[in-house]
Amino acid sequence: MERRELAACLVGAGEAERAALLREHAGRLDGALAEELKARFDQTDAGDPAAGAAVAGALAAVGAVANDPLVTAFADWTGGIVALESEGRAEVALTRLREAEAGFLRLGRELAAAAVQVGLLQALAMSGRYDEALECGLQARGIFLAAGELLAAGKIELNLGNLYCRRDRYPEAESFHREAEARFASLGDQKQLALAESCLALTLTYQYKFREAEPLYLQALARAAEANLEVAQAVIECNLGNLALFQGRYDLALDFLERSRRRYEALGMPHESTISELELAEAYLELNLAPEAAAIFARVRGVFAELGMRAEQARAAANHGRACFLLGKLDEAEAALAAARLLYAEEGNAAGEAAVRLTEAQILFLRERYAEAFAAAAASEAAFARVGSRGRQLLARWLQGEAARAEGRYGEARRLLEEALRDADYHCAPQVAYYCRTSLGRIAVACGDPVGAARRFHEAIALIEEMRAPLPADEFRTAFAADKLTPYLELARLRLETDAGEALGYLERARARALVEMMSGALPVRQKPRDAYEAELLAEMEALRGELNWFYNQLNRPPEDPAAATPAHLEDLLRGAREREEAVLRLRRQLEQRGRSELALAEDPFSLPRLQERLGAETVLVEYFSLEEEVHAFVVSGEGVGAPVRLGPERQVRAMLDALHFQLGSQRYGSERTQRHLPRLLERARHYLGGLYDQLLRPIEDQLGKRRLVVVPHRSLHYVPFHALHDGRAYVIERREVCAAPSAGALLHCLSRPAGAFRRALLMGVSDAQTPRVRDEIRALLPLFPESRGLLDGEATIEALREAAPGVDVLHLACHGQFRPDSPLFSSLCLADGWLTVRDAAALELTCSLVALSACETGVNQIAPGDELLGLARGFFTAGAPALLVSLWKVADDSTARLMELFYRRLREGDGPAAALRHAQRELMNDFPHPFFWAPFTLLGRW
Repeated sequence: MERRELAACLVGAGEAERAALLREHAGRLDGALAEELKARFDQTDAGDPAAGAAVAGALAAVGAVANDPLVTAFADWTGGIVALESEGRAEVALTRLREAEAGFLRLGRELAAAAVQVGLLQALAMSGRYDEALECGLQARGIFLAAGELLAAGKIELNLGNLYCRRDRYPEAESFHREAEARFASLGDQKQLALAESCLALTLTYQYKFREAEPLYLQALARAAEANLEVAQAVIECNLGNLALFQGRYDLALDFLERSRRRYEALGMPHESTISELELAEAYLELNLAPEAAAIFARVRGVFAELGMRAEQARAAANHGRACFLLGKLDEAEAALAAARLLYAEEGNAAGEAAVRLTEAQILFLRERYAEAFAAAAASEAAFARVGSRGRQLLARWLQGEAARAEGRYGEARRLLEEALRDADYHCAPQVAYYCRTSLGRIAVACGDPVGAARRFHEAIALIEEMRAPLPADEFRTAFAADKLTPYLELARLRLETDAGEALGYLERARARALVEMMSGALPVRQKPRDAYEAELLAEMEALRGELNWFYNQLNRPPEDPAAATPAHLEDLLRGAREREEAVLRLRRQLEQRGRSELALAEDPFSLPRLQERLGAETVLVEYFSLEEEVHAFVVSGEGVGAPVRLGPERQVRAMLDALHFQLGSQRYGSERTQRHLPRLLERARHYLGGLYDQLLRPIEDQLGKRRLVVVPHRSLHYVPFHALHDGRAYVIERREVCAAPSAGALLHCLSRPAGAFRRALLMGVSDAQTPRVRDEIRALLPLFPESRGLLDGEATIEALREAAPGVDVLHLACHGQFRPDSPLFSSLCLADGWLTVRDAAALELTCSLVALSACETGVNQIAPGDELLGLARGFFTAGAPALLVSLWKVADDSTARLMELFYRRLREGDGPAAALRHAQRELMNDFPHPFFWAPFTLLGRW
């Protein structure tokens, strides 16, 4: 058997077959066979790490029995490369590669020993031993050039460039990368040329030379794909993701980074897939998904520490500090930044230390220590300038300008900000350009230049909309906008006294945008697999949901063995549920990150003339908003928009709300228990309801007339039961119909849905010992509809809901509900076979006119920045419901059943939902005078 054939057989053989081959061909186990195996290794390692590892394993097996120093040297060489590139074990790689180098030198094979330096240089750099790496790289390069080994010299130059890039010394990195690129191009080596083009493009990206970098990346990716170089493709996709991130093209960044992560995962390269996770977490950080990013950074820090990858560990710690800063966890942020600073100092990475100092400057700014923030940002900028890190240099200059603005040094601030803006525009850095334009607008406001301020804020909004439009899912859009509301609010403030309609329009553009986009179908919410990978993710999510339902049931039902229900057991159940919730969210993001969104800039959902037309003569809308903790209100009717009315501090509303909900909570254990104290409890509740009325409605009462009232709350006002406010003589609901909406744009979308009859009803209920009246409630409602279907207890499943909901006019769900303030998108309704979450509700296909959620706290939401409602209402609005009947607090079983019967009777007699609810609540308060019993339900959407 020829050695080439023997090499192929050894690589493909199993353990027993390989041992037999080694015994049979003992005379051929020599240096020539080792060189044949090394040649095979060189052909496989870049495109298929597993194949490379198989060749290295064959070489190790030959070396174990051959007793040939040349074979041993080749085995150490390939083993070291596998440890480095496939496993990320730099110290193991160093040991093996040094042994290989020494072995070749003893045999007088200087070129082979020099070739080992390619991997050795990488291992030394990964371990942070940069001076050694540089010395060995330059020495090897000299040997190769003298011997005319230009390919090997190019590989060394490529790694030297990577070494400098790793230390954020970009001009030196660019120089070596350009030498390597030219050398590989002259040799016609497409594989190495693809790698060189990718590395050069990365170096250019960090210097914000985007126009040069992008075509290089795309060219490199095409070469790598043509040559079937999977590892190279993963590297380039990751780098393309970074480029897109720098450019503010977040949809492309998420797509490329997810592609890279999956490719590394499929290749079985855990250290590289961990680096991809680090890159993805940085993208999440740019999108304000700080909790998700912080969790990833905390985890990968430990992985990098274990692997001895100090540079990556430092980067993860620095970004962990940034994430904690955004979350307001300043002590944790400072601890992570201190760890990062120490690691960067050990690395000799001045730019890394400057990046830490820049985040520390932001913390100083947040603490209003503006002079110190300015000095720290200035020091950071100087360090970034020395290494050519232009993007971070621009961010540091913006922060100096912002600190100067905060101190009232407007001339200096304007100069710094205009310089940073000019460079940000030139280098296509929209994030920094947005910050600069917003800061310049605020300076113009302070200097009495409303025209200049408006121009800057309009420019900032244009950048926000451009960056936001292609984001592929509501989670990304909601988070991205969270810290970018200032230009909208400032423009509204500028127009408050001159054009109330225009001011209202600006506020609407910053309110519940992602929700409205989902309601209109501009953002897809029902996931269908496009390929086998997505099908696998969806199947995994479904399995996790099944496990979650088990945990939820265990947590929410009385234990079969009370003695076993220890605090430790409960904590185990909670931990298990949280782990699966996090896994579901992670899988969902992986699905949503795939593929670029083709959405154009979203059409503005708000039209004041259209709103006024729909309001007509019988309805008035009050839209509340808070500016600098002061509550204001617009009153909109068919005749026009009144001048905004200032209503006082929001903290007063919050204080009265807290007291009101404390009073309501005292009633939750049933009327019999509190009957003796009912007059006093009612008096207390009316006191706070009256205080809220005095602040929020009395100042605008003369503009309301006797018309139907639609309320668009803001922030904490979403928890105000406006229909139950008391003017000293009567509740609001006694005088007028009342409903609410997340925004005027959302209301318009609800009103645009065809108004249907209320004939066909799907009534579902799940009862237990705590809700015994659910069966009676459903049975009492069934005869009220000409066409009705009731599903009780075991029949009331999620799957039955999915199948039966399309086509009905009314969907009524009576069951346990829970709001999850810790994870609001897992707020849910308990059906017979599991918990229907917000995302599950959004995936329903509804064509009904009304959804009634007869359960506790179904109208409670977490109010994200931009007034994005995160709770069950979001899910059902997204699914297509134009009107929702939901509860603001825990409800009583008996009074709820009575309320629903009264409500549906009036609905069937021809009343609209708002009129029917008003009638039911007025009737119910005769028997249950405390608002806890008659007022928990409110109508959202179409009246």
